[in-house]
Amino acid sequence: VSTQSTGKNLTTNINSVSASMCEGHKDSIYSMAITPCGNLLASSGTENFIRLWDPRICAKKGKLRGHTQTVKALAISPDGTQLLSGSTDGTVKLWSIGQQRCITTFRNHDQGVWALAVDPEWTVFYSGGREQTLFETNLKTSENTYMLKENGSILDIALDKDTKSLWLGTTETSVNRWSLPSSRSSAHAMERPLVPGPGATIKGGNGLKKAVILSDKQHVLCTDSQGQGFLYNVLKGRRIKDLGKIDLKAEAEARNRQEYIPNWFTADVRTGMLTIHLDEGECFSAWVCIVEEGDNKINYGGLILQGLLQHWNPPGTTQPDPDFKTTVQCDLPLHTPFSLVEGSDGCGRTLFRIRIDETSIEKDSKVLEELIPTWVHNLKVKNEMPRFTKIAFYIEPFSDDPPPKSREGRLSANDFLVISKVIEYVADKILGGPDTPPPALSDIAIFCNKQRLQPHMDLRTVKHTVWRSGGDLRLMYLVTPSGPANG
Repeated sequence: VSTQSTGKNLTTNINSVSASMCEGHKDSIYSMAITPCGNLLASSGTENFIRLWDPRICAKKGKLRGHTQTVKALAISPDGTQLLSGSTDGTVKLWSIGQQRCITTFRNHDQGVWALAVDPEWTVFYSGGREQTLFETNLKTSENTYMLKENGSILDIALDKDTKSLWLGTTETSVNRWSLPSSRSSAHAMERPLVPGPGATIKGGNGLKKAVILSDKQHVLCTDSQGQGFLYNVLKGRRIKDLGKIDLKAEAEARNRQEYIPNWFTADVRTGMLTIHLDEGECFSAWVCIVEEGDNKINYGGLILQGLLQHWNPPGTTQPDPDFKTTVQCDLPLHTPFSLVEGSDGCGRTLFRIRIDETSIEKDSKVLEELIPTWVHNLKVKNEMPRFTKIAFYIEPFSDDPPPKSREGRLSANDFLVISKVIEYVADKILGGPDTPPPALSDIAIFCNKQRLQPHMDLRTVKHTVWRSGGDLRLMYLVTPSGPANG
């Protein structure tokens, strides 16, 4: 099964592998099923219908239409005459393959059906999915039984007839075995499951469950299924601290500062691991100025893309722009994987997946060059990034009176300009003169909305957290030779 839109038949010949392809799907393939004798193949995906093939010659045999959403599970009868399909539309359908029509629609689930299993005699089937419940349904009478309730959405079902049990894989990290009862009570209530709990569990690791991006837009705070907390550094591509049991909201509030940096990535933990998504519209939005490094300008999105592509050297690559040289490096581990995905937030079709250390391999480098988005290619080859965002502002003497409406003295600067630079401007350009030495920088305080600003704050932080209104930013300065008072 592939996120590409083709199905492949692999055959081995001594030490080589040959492949033939069934081409026709226009998007991701989520499920396949084949008859025991290999004369009929069914495949399904996001196109809401099922394709039938003769895999021996890779020929199309028809389509089964009827589902209204993605078809995620398939099963073919041993004699190849019938097919079952489960869909995210919440239904399971029984099809006649010869007539290519739906025989019965089963509506046991309120949410998507992601997994199916059928007994070898083709008399009952088991279905589960998003809502975490599993039903047993009789194919002849359509009678159904609420069998069990899992702790996570059901992704796969394996039927063990010898032990009369089901093994279930879910969005949790453990695999559970559920024993099927040998007898059923006709008085069983459908509001509670027939099987109260699993008989055995193969325990897995604790996957991540929640994630919060911190205010510095470099770190992500996560908790796993046991409530254990972890701190990740996005620019380093690694976990940097284990925090033990934490309250995620309280920990995030304690670590966040009064600062505003644009969102340049999104994060999710749907796979149980931390995944970072970079989209063209936001990736280059976060410019920062590192005062400790001589006012070096850094773009977080550009930095991480350069880290991901550090070993990829396509033809025509130029040297980095000298204006953006910095000692800050995106030191990602070489085994870090990344994917090229159609669509936003990683929800579309995966085009290519590769590790950082594989980008220097010639064949992989060529594929990467063919598929990589233009905006990423231009960053690597031409060092092209959007220029800085400007903020207009005024700087005036401190006063309790409303600010004048005149536009005289209007200034403009990069949105990441820090207040310490505004203090220097006031000292040199406003208060200092040929015959007047400027006051000490420590004697100058900058205010906005009568709130004193810290020297490390930048203009965009001031505008979003202190000014918080439309129009140009208004700043005021106050000189107190004895040392500025707080407040």
